[in-house]
Amino acid sequence: MSTAAEGRCFVLAIDVGGTFTDVIRHDTESGAVEVAKTASTPPDFIDGMLAGIEAVGAAPEAIALIKIGTTIATNTVIMRAGARTALVTTAGFTDVLHAARAARPTLYDSDWDPAPALVDRRDTMTVAQRTTYEGEVLEPLDEAGLRQVAARLRERGIEAVAVSFLHSYINDAHERRAQEILGDEMPAGYVCRSSDILPEIREFERTSTTVANAYLGPVLERYLASLLARLEQTGYAGPVLITHSGGGVMSIEAARRIPARICQSGPAAGVMAGAAIGRTADRPDVIVLDVGGTSADVSLSRRGRPLIRPEWNIEFNIVISFPSVDVTTIGAGGGSIARIDDGGVLKVGPESAGARPGPACYGQGGCAPTATDANLVLGRLGADTRLAGRVTLRSGLAEQAIDRIAGPLGYARAEAAAGILRVMRANMAGAIRLMSVKRGHDPRDFALVAFGGAGPLYAVELARELGIPEVIVPFRPGLGSAMGVLHVEVRHDFVQSIFATDERFDAGEINGAFAALEDRARARLERDGVAGGDVVLRREIDVRYYGQVSGGLTLQVGAGTLDDDDVHGLFRAFHQRHTEDYGYTLPEDLAELEIVNARVAAEARAATGAAPSFGANGAGEPGPSGRRRMFDETQGWVEAAVYQRTALPAGFEIPGPAIVEQLDSTTLLVPGSRARVDERFNLICTSG
Repeated sequence: MSTAAEGRCFVLAIDVGGTFTDVIRHDTESGAVEVAKTASTPPDFIDGMLAGIEAVGAAPEAIALIKIGTTIATNTVIMRAGARTALVTTAGFTDVLHAARAARPTLYDSDWDPAPALVDRRDTMTVAQRTTYEGEVLEPLDEAGLRQVAARLRERGIEAVAVSFLHSYINDAHERRAQEILGDEMPAGYVCRSSDILPEIREFERTSTTVANAYLGPVLERYLASLLARLEQTGYAGPVLITHSGGGVMSIEAARRIPARICQSGPAAGVMAGAAIGRTADRPDVIVLDVGGTSADVSLSRRGRPLIRPEWNIEFNIVISFPSVDVTTIGAGGGSIARIDDGGVLKVGPESAGARPGPACYGQGGCAPTATDANLVLGRLGADTRLAGRVTLRSGLAEQAIDRIAGPLGYARAEAAAGILRVMRANMAGAIRLMSVKRGHDPRDFALVAFGGAGPLYAVELARELGIPEVIVPFRPGLGSAMGVLHVEVRHDFVQSIFATDERFDAGEINGAFAALEDRARARLERDGVAGGDVVLRREIDVRYYGQVSGGLTLQVGAGTLDDDDVHGLFRAFHQRHTEDYGYTLPEDLAELEIVNARVAAEARAATGAAPSFGANGAGEPGPSGRRRMFDETQGWVEAAVYQRTALPAGFEIPGPAIVEQLDSTTLLVPGSRARVDERFNLICTSG
């Protein structure tokens, strides 16, 4: 997808984090890159974005495209800051959303109190209508009753309505008509229907996704309108794309229609960046660790592509059934607060000091001990270190904060700080095991890609604990998610349910489903400005054991028309993949298989132009710029050489203990470890 037009050669990639906003300016003609980190500015974060754009020196008339990664959708759900939403569903199915799934994460915890649904039960309305699973209308839509429902919703001040009728994925006539009526009766309301948002079998998941979409709709509409208005005030009126959970970007218009799609926007970009870094470093199997100021994201990429899951949960039983990069997030970042619980146990996170007031050492009024304070006390960060090039760290304030933990525990200050970091690493190691060992992958077969402002501080020690042979630290680790935003292209995912088994299927029906999805995909990308020759289509199919309620596998499907032998080949592929992923498969003569959904992923071909060049090494002497006392858990206080990342040429090697500093991050090499600068200026670290 070409980006430069009418003399505009800059592409801006922006990642809006909880603590910092990262901006990359890429010149598509020369490949030159400028970067900036600015403080995030909640609640709308727009001021921080504009400050970053100004900092990279991007004149509005020279900008061809702006891409943005943001967590506003996820935060809206977590903070319950969305619109007051109602659900309209089929009579007799009031509790489809509230009954949800039977699974619960705390089976034996009688005090467990799950988070409430996004729609109150009193705001769940039903209307008479009924369609069979084959699309036959058993009972017509009660239009008069629906207008009465709309009147009650107006009286209650409902802002958004989700419409989800039984079996609408196969026949959506009733939902379409309901959307028209509600639009007429509630002209100021945001109305969406499940057959448009997610035309897929599984009643609860379809309803949950549609409800989340309605809940976010008015909030995202206001946010995006404000963002565009503020950008226009600067003189920019070009295209703006938003990253989404599937590892691509979508237009503002698409984000307004399906706001639930941009949940996990920021983490998804980081996953894509990690996969790209692994590919370029000739290490296609990587575990990606992205540690920022508030949280740590862990993901896994095999054969150069990130793992994709068909759905994810924002919270228990709040399901978003869109293809999403497979990432787990924990509350472990530079601002994670350390505390002693009622049982005298040291805990770190998930509470965070955030951007304001931030860690105690920022000197902005924070006094709680954080991971950043612990790193400063232990010499892993220096008093002369300026985070993001501007935040001065104050050792005295950090020491006072750590003493609040050391005193009650009876530890020396350094021991308490080391304990905080040990707990942090244990939390991260648990997340890595969740993404690898518990899913059948041996972490020793992967490299660890570490980025984020804090990721490289922990990566080498984590790799040593987990037996991971190598750590890759990219040249700009603190801007990892922004790099992912820069590299991803427009992508949309389409799905259609199919009813077929390995004993009863019609290849023509399957081909027809794929053809219809591909037509929709091409039309969607055309509206996003993607030329027909730049469209890349990938086909997949969901297969599971007959009668299986959830789970199953998503299999790749080749291009072209499928015949009966091709379909049988898909079922054989299911058994092979099931054995690889789960260690077993049921005998073919005893287990009937069924096809559930056809899927098409539509992507824009990668943009042309000069590739971004992040390396600018060799500007100074490659030797140490200084030395610093640093605390190591095995050897105590040691002297570590301090290097400046921008002065390190390709081929340069660094023995630990050492500290590598740069504008956006700090890499720690513990005693016994080593690092080498490769030809792309990545640090390739071995833990020894």
